[in-house]
Amino acid sequence: MNNNREIFAPEIMSDGSYGDRFSFFESDLVSIENWKPKSNYEIPFFFTTSGNYTVPTTLGEFANGFPDFISLDSGNLVNLKNVTVHETADYGGKVFFGGSQAYTSVNKTNSVFLSDLIDAAKKRPDDRRFIIGETKTSVGLYPAKDVCFFDMWDPKKNYHVPRFHNQNEYIAIILTFKKCKKVFPYLFPATPSHLINLSKVTGYDEQSYGTEITFKGTDYTCPISKSKLDMLKKILDIN
Repeated sequence: MNNNREIFAPEIMSDGSYGDRFSFFESDLVSIENWKPKSNYEIPFFFTTSGNYTVPTTLGEFANGFPDFISLDSGNLVNLKNVTVHETADYGGKVFFGGSQAYTSVNKTNSVFLSDLIDAAKKRPDDRRFIIGETKTSVGLYPAKDVCFFDMWDPKKNYHVPRFHNQNEYIAIILTFKKCKKVFPYLFPATPSHLINLSKVTGYDEQSYGTEITFKGTDYTCPISKSKLDMLKKILDIN
């Protein structure tokens, strides 16, 4: 990896509940697994030396994780630092962002305080985290400071998921393990549902039921297939 990016992700505790942290540093990443918190529902799960995390799946998780962003109307969460033009009327209002076509609505209550909210936001520091997302043509990590607003959308029937808008396009949140492979291409595929950070590997433990990879800085272990173990031994020069 070229730098140590701070990645936005809600913390998951050992009992499956959400914690009070919303990011981890890329250098702490140990493994990504394909996680099934519910039947017929799979999302990535991040094991790190500083805790465990998953991808955000609701607007509420973004609201909790980005307290400096403001919900101006039902279904949106706005980065007021990037508002360049706003308008208000009897119905409420709208906020616009740069020279783009992006805008979102403001309800009547918030329109009364809109100018004060924007002035206060401009004084706050930029958010330094990155968000895992995908456009129509690419996947990657996008700076949170460039976000104009978050909302929800339906890419297919009965599938309501978060997305965010910058000045050029909307970006959907990555919700699959498969796409994480493209975001973190340096991770090693230990199994079809496990990606591991080779810089964290300390060794392996062969048992009758299979082989587990061990990592520094954590008690977490990960299975590995026989063919991948042979590759790993050559890469790390371990016996």
